[in-house]
Order: sequence, then structure tokens, then C-alpha cells
Amino acid sequence: MRKSQIGKLYSFKFPKRKSEIQGVVLDYNDEWTLVKRTYDYSTDGFTVFKNDRVEAIQGEYEKFAEKILKAKNYSPSKEPKIPIDRLDSLLSYVDKKYNLIQLDTSDGEAFDVVKYLGIETNLYLFDELTTRAKWRYKLKLPAKEIKYISFGNDYLNSLKLVTKFKADRKTKTTGG
Repeated sequence: MRKSQIGKLYSFKFPKRKSEIQGVVLDYNDEWTLVKRTYDYSTDGFTVFKNDRVEAIQGEYEKFAEKILKAKNYSPSKEPKIPIDRLDSLLSYVDKKYNLIQLDTSDGEAFDVVKYLGIETNLYLFDELTTRAKWRYKLKLPAKEIKYISFGNDYLNSLKLVTKFKADRKTKTTGG
């Protein structure tokens, strides 16, 4: 990834995922890339993904879709500045601003909808939400298992409308 790629639309291919991720690059560093997701000439939420063996493609479709987004007055410069320097900073920011997070499996075939609780002894803690907006159980994940993080999309925003959030769901952040 290079600075010149920020603001451009790409399709991203990953070795273990069957489907590509399409989006406008908003930021990147050595470890993560942040994109505004695109689907059929529309935007829907954000995804941050690990830069492990990813192939960025900007073919005719991506260039055409980018042209349509510009015609629809989409501007990447109007997007919020989202911290991707550290995983805990990213998760804390997303939790405060968006409440719900989607963590995709490596193959992209399934995901968990979660609320970030904090970090404890190098494990990231989450409450897991069912597809019917009921809190199910707690997840504890090491950083190496968190590769695809989505938030602010229509699916998560819809679930938020019917989800009961408790003020005491937060746990103390320790270690890290």
C-alpha cells in the first residue's frame, strides 16, 4: 500500500477468503488497512483488515465504481479519522462511536457481532450478540485471531435499534 492509494477504490483478495472486500482506502499502516466498504456503487460501513498476504486490485470495474461514487458526491476526505495504530485503540474507538463490531472469520464465511469490553492478560474481551439481538456469551480472543473488523454498516446499525445495552457490560481494562 502507498499514500497514493488513499482515496481510491480497490477490491482486496485474501488467500483464505472466497469473497473479496471492496472499498475506498481511507488509511493504512504496516499492519492494518481501513476501507469504506462499497457494494454495487454504494457505501456501507467500514472494514479494517490485516495486511497479511492481501492483493489489491484496481481494474476497470473498480475505476468505474469510483467514478460513480464521485458522481454521487462521495468524498473520502469527509470520513471520520479512525485510529488504526493499535488494535486496542481501534476497538475502543469503534465501541464508543458505533457500539457493535463485526468480527469475520478468516474465510469470510461467518462472523460474530460483538461489543468490545476491554483487554485482559493479552486477550481481547467481547460480548457476543445473536442474529436476534440477544446477548449470548463472552468471547476472549488473542490479537492474532482478529483479522477483519467491520463497523458502522447497515446490518449492525439495524441490530442496534433493537439491542438492549447495559451500562454495566463494560469490564475493567487491564494489561496489555
